[in-house]
Amino acid sequence: MPISFPRLAATTCCLALLAVGIGFFTPGGINPPASLTATAEKAEQVRSINRQLSQQPAAQLTTPGALPPSLQGASHGIRLQVDGNGKLLLDPQLLQLFDFYFNAIDEEPVAKILLRIHNDLASQVQGQALAQARDLLKRYLDYRLAMLDLPKGNSAPTAAAFGQHLQAMAQLRGQYFSAEENQAFFSSDVSQDQFMLAQLSLNERALSPAEHRAQLALLEAQLPPEQRAVRQQVSRDGELYEATEAMRQAGASEDEIYQVRANTLDPQAASELQKLDAQRRDWQARLQAYAQARNSLRQSGLSATDQQSAINNLQAASFNELERKRVSALDAEL
Repeated sequence: MPISFPRLAATTCCLALLAVGIGFFTPGGINPPASLTATAEKAEQVRSINRQLSQQPAAQLTTPGALPPSLQGASHGIRLQVDGNGKLLLDPQLLQLFDFYFNAIDEEPVAKILLRIHNDLASQVQGQALAQARDLLKRYLDYRLAMLDLPKGNSAPTAAAFGQHLQAMAQLRGQYFSAEENQAFFSSDVSQDQFMLAQLSLNERALSPAEHRAQLALLEAQLPPEQRAVRQQVSRDGELYEATEAMRQAGASEDEIYQVRANTLDPQAASELQKLDAQRRDWQARLQAYAQARNSLRQSGLSATDQQSAINNLQAASFNELERKRVSALDAEL
């Protein structure tokens, strides 16, 4: 079943390669850089790996094997198209093909991810179109790596600071993509970013709640229909979440919560949310049981080596491979 991975908009400042700047070359390592030199060297490694793959004839690309756990059973659903002259047609979702595989950056090394991308491109197009797709991947990697050099903002930027960030992003995109490519790949992001900039400016004005709501509604009315629908859905989902949480705190049953969701959404969506609730409860219960058993081991008097070995065995018995990565990241907080 195809699934959609949204483009990484500048508003989030959550960039795939930024998040994995140093751990990019190992299956699970996401660690702070030892130095700027080390970061630059590993960025060059990314480029080198991609150059080598780009120079290989499609028939000589090795098979990367099964998809990592998080992507198994999923598909980006993107079909590359060419014109009558064999030239690659620009698709607004084309970069999502790359991001689909990069979503598994914490599960396998970059060399395998890039191999998957090159195999995917070669399976869909050939000749001039394949060369174009490979060139686009090269520039996309360069673009993402160049983003590491942008000034780091904070979680609550001012309108002026965010405006400067958007200007820097626009200049960076202009360096790596043509005007036509920028329009195809980033116009939706730009629209969202400009809305966020206007919203930040609005928040900085001394408006009454009613005036703020009215001005925000005017801004939302200027959004493209698709983005406006997404914002409306997010708002509806947020209100539904708050309502169901309040019901839980008041002692409502799962059946009562299901009915509210079914009336707001539909029965199928309500059932899926009910399943997610059950999965979350199971996850929390397993985490709690693990934490209690781990604490017992820490108080058992075992040597540090034996204690860690026992904890590792406990994790292996309690969680699958992907879950163990989450547990390791959460371990200090449990």
